[in-house]
Amino acid sequence: MPNPEQNMEEAFQWCKILTDEIGTGHPLFCSNDAHLKLMLTHWDEMNALFRFVSVDKELLETILNKERFIDFAIEHEFPIPQTYTSDNLTRAFNISFPVIVKPIIRLHWFESEAVRKYGGKKHKGILVHSEAELDDVVHLLEKEGIRFVVQQYIPGEESQIFSFHSFFTEDSQPLGYFVGQKIRTYPVEYGQSCALRLTDYPGIVEMSLNLLKRIRYKGPIKIDYKLDPRTGKLYLLELNPTRYNMWHYLGARGGVNLPALAYQYMMGKPVTAPLTTWRKDIVWFNVFDDLRAFWDLKKAGKITLREWLSSYRGKRIYKTWAADDVKPAWYGFRMTMKGLLRRLKRLVIKS
Repeated sequence: MPNPEQNMEEAFQWCKILTDEIGTGHPLFCSNDAHLKLMLTHWDEMNALFRFVSVDKELLETILNKERFIDFAIEHEFPIPQTYTSDNLTRAFNISFPVIVKPIIRLHWFESEAVRKYGGKKHKGILVHSEAELDDVVHLLEKEGIRFVVQQYIPGEESQIFSFHSFFTEDSQPLGYFVGQKIRTYPVEYGQSCALRLTDYPGIVEMSLNLLKRIRYKGPIKIDYKLDPRTGKLYLLELNPTRYNMWHYLGARGGVNLPALAYQYMMGKPVTAPLTTWRKDIVWFNVFDDLRAFWDLKKAGKITLREWLSSYRGKRIYKTWAADDVKPAWYGFRMTMKGLLRRLKRLVIKS
């Protein structure tokens, strides 16, 4: 499939060609921002070509747009940190540092000059410590036309971020849910997850179910929370709607296979009672990034080798490797080798 981020219309035409071959009405699983933008751009056509469960387009766009989401969250009494849009930032006289700058949508974010200057391409947000830094970040983002929000920073490690995962039917009933927790990310602050675990935390399930039913939510959902160590309060950081992600592999291994439940539901097959219990002893790793995260944490004196190794105890699963499905690992190895050969070729040509 063509990348919608690079060629939206070509990607849509590919979808039409596919449904000409296999027929319409098959379940659609959306996995990233580019695919979600394709759905929103061709909303009526995609609804006619495929079967997917989602809130209506207007509410989906409100949830995805961090600027519009702020007013929506306040109206529905979501426990969000103090947040400013780029438009009302000039009126944020009482803002206290540090703050975190996040994109409205991540398309082009990781390649932006601001991210390259303040952390690196894997940073999903930019931590800003002063007014001068904030002015510079704002200038760089506005120069590239990237819209953003500025949010009060909740202190603490990435391991204080919990997430609720579920799939809601068209009458807003959950087919199952589970709770996860980050262990480490790379980079170690505001990076992409490299170690995750299934867990539980008091109040997360009840809070999540309550707020999602209040807005009559439908489809897959991931809600991120961060625990404030000073007060013990959980702050809602983000709603990630309509997408399926790497957490679902971990959840499936723990006994709550949300994509399978969604597929059964969309195909009109009988679905059992909601799955509401899951194993808490499974950990997911992206080993290569986790090694880099460990090295950075060790240099900063935040982790010992023994502590790092202890996180690998128990049931482990991995980003690419699975003994019962080796093709993804083989594919990843081939692509890595191709990348290395391209680099060597460029070096030879330059020399």
